[in-house]
Amino acid sequence: MELETKISVIMPVYNTDEKEFREAIESILNQTLRDLELIIVDDCSKDYIKKTVDSYTDSRIVYLRNEKNLGLIGTPNRALDIARGKYIARMDSDDISDPQRLEIQFNYMEQHPEIDILGSAFEKIPKNQVVKFPTDNETIKYTMIFSHNCICHSTAMIRKSTMDNHNIRYNQENDVCEDYGMWLKYIEDLKYENLEDVLVKYRWNTSNISKRKTYIQSAGSQKLMFKAQARHFSLDCSDLIKIIDKYRDDKIVTSRDLAEIIGFVLHVKNLLNNEKPHTPYNLNRVFFKDFLRKCVSDVNFIKILFSKELDSIIKLTFFEKIGMILGF
Repeated sequence: MELETKISVIMPVYNTDEKEFREAIESILNQTLRDLELIIVDDCSKDYIKKTVDSYTDSRIVYLRNEKNLGLIGTPNRALDIARGKYIARMDSDDISDPQRLEIQFNYMEQHPEIDILGSAFEKIPKNQVVKFPTDNETIKYTMIFSHNCICHSTAMIRKSTMDNHNIRYNQENDVCEDYGMWLKYIEDLKYENLEDVLVKYRWNTSNISKRKTYIQSAGSQKLMFKAQARHFSLDCSDLIKIIDKYRDDKIVTSRDLAEIIGFVLHVKNLLNNEKPHTPYNLNRVFFKDFLRKCVSDVNFIKILFSKELDSIIKLTFFEKIGMILGF
């Protein structure tokens, strides 16, 4: 396929609030970089979404509507399959891009051809909280594997040639953690950077996927992290994955399961300290606190809960620990 535009902006949408959807669309159409296409993929939304798109006459808008609901994986993949830009920019349907976002990222990528994926700082709204992640490739990779996702999806710009050469697509196995799963899958092969510029206003509200499915997402992100750590150090984490799947499926988890997780984490922390001392290590706090609450509260559980080893993994206050033992 011949590339005809500088940037393809991918915007999946499913029943986003109309006002917020318009703000997202217009923040792209009003970019200082004009040579772009905005690919909106409607995942079987209500009629007002198509009417909203139809109200714009800008020829740069490409609108697709799924015949059936394809979710967070199939919907953006449809857009990727037809994208014609030299770069792919990801944009959620309720976020707001700074007017210079695409121009700044495009120029930076042009000046740094070694970079495959470029993110940026962002402002979380409505709290107006600025979030800044590590900027250099090595720190980003270690943070991704051992601490947390540090490329905000709605700030990401990806080289189209990189996506084609590595056949990069969203994977159904990473539903709800689709971006983190993609970054981690290619963590050893690609180069990542973040700009310090705040280029996106990231909307955090009750309709946000991350808040609606926190329980599933936290388990998914922890599973991805454990798999990445196991690959990094050539370890076997299959038993841990079974435990997380058991937790995610609301089955009983025990103190033995908890001990299995802690044992793996302590081993990884020791290996990490030998390889790169003083590198932060964090479990997904939401996942781990919820896991502890669901854990069968036998004597071994209480012993583990108050152990120094647990404190070295995640900081929990005395009252939190008491609450977990009492079941609230």
